[in-house]
Amino acid sequence: MTTKQTNRLEMAKTLKELFSTEQTAFSQNNPLIARIAELNTCIESIDSMAGIQTIDTTANTAIKSNAKTLMINLTVAYANTAADFFDGKNSPLSKQLTNSKSKIQRLSGVEAKIYCDKLYNIVAENTVQLDPDYVTAAEMQEWMNAITNFDAKAYDAGLSIDTAQNATKELDEGFKKLRQCITKIDRLMKKYDVLESFLLRKI
Repeated sequence: MTTKQTNRLEMAKTLKELFSTEQTAFSQNNPLIARIAELNTCIESIDSMAGIQTIDTTANTAIKSNAKTLMINLTVAYANTAADFFDGKNSPLSKQLTNSKSKIQRLSGVEAKIYCDKLYNIVAENTVQLDPDYVTAAEMQEWMNAITNFDAKAYDAGLSIDTAQNATKELDEGFKKLRQCITKIDRLMKKYDVLESFLLRKI
């Protein structure tokens, strides 16, 4: 939230506390009670959206970056190891599996995931031919886990960022509703201002 929005929310909360303290004075005024309920709802909604907006996406971004690095490193290590085995067999798989870290790093997250998954599947589909001393079953599992893990972390980070951005847009709408609500409350409170002035004159 901006400083202006924060101050406006604090003022609204002060108004909420005032109505809570003086609720007996307005207990017979159904229109005002309805507006007060609307005020409370607006405040709760803004508080909720502000909480989402302030989600720290830095941690998710760091997780995404680390997961991508691990996925790339294992892909380069195991795919090239398998390529060396197939090269000795004069297999075209050797050329398909030969890759470089710099090439994959230049790809976007989604492209890198697809590329690493493709190389993994080539090796997995040819494990019968592959000497297990080159890429073990445990290493294949580690490789697959890294690819899957990156996919999940990338999604999580993207979701958090999008959610925070959406909340920022929704906050503007929330404060618009809050302003309208307070304007209506102020209008309904005019009766109390008039009556109070009248009573003071009589005294």
